[in-house]
Amino acid sequence: MKVEELLWRLVDKYAPAPPAYSTLVKPTWFDHAGDLVVVDGPITWETPWLTEGGFSHQLPAGTHPVYAGTCAFPPHDEDPDAFWHTVTMVVIPLAEPSRIEEANWDVAGYHDVHLIEDFAVLWGEEAMRRSLPHVDDASSFVRAARDGILATGLHHRKDNWTNVVVDGETGANALVFPVHDSEYVTGYEIVDGEGEMLCLVLAACG
Repeated sequence: MKVEELLWRLVDKYAPAPPAYSTLVKPTWFDHAGDLVVVDGPITWETPWLTEGGFSHQLPAGTHPVYAGTCAFPPHDEDPDAFWHTVTMVVIPLAEPSRIEEANWDVAGYHDVHLIEDFAVLWGEEAMRRSLPHVDDASSFVRAARDGILATGLHHRKDNWTNVVVDGETGANALVFPVHDSEYVTGYEIVDGEGEMLCLVLAACG
């Protein structure tokens, strides 16, 4: 199994198309958004000025590929033909697709609300610490990333996000994604029989 096939099978599992019921928005495209450098501590996908006490995931230290699933939607009160592109799913495979395929995918998502709005940052604890201090509940790079995405235009599918190295010494970074029309995040950890995480699926829900 190749990565692309794995991604679409994950979509069919966690964001099935109608008539199946799902609160998750099914992406239309997938792109390699970049790599997430994890130094230590857990990672999360959050809106820093909104998410409080949200959920996190313990990934091994190292560099992990991040795949962004996007879809287009007409923004409110704007030209209905001027679609915006928003990220609805993030997949971080930690093992070969064949190992992930063989694992049990019947896992529960978050048991409580993990709020997001407009833009959500995927980062680890080290990157978050290095981004301090925060002004108005957001670091300067988050505000700059948000402004940059808005200035470039949300009408582009690829590169409709920002990858920022927060700590030059360790390489710890953060990826900022537009998550317009979504209100919260849920996450699924796919593990093997011994509890080792093989894949993390994060989904933005409306």
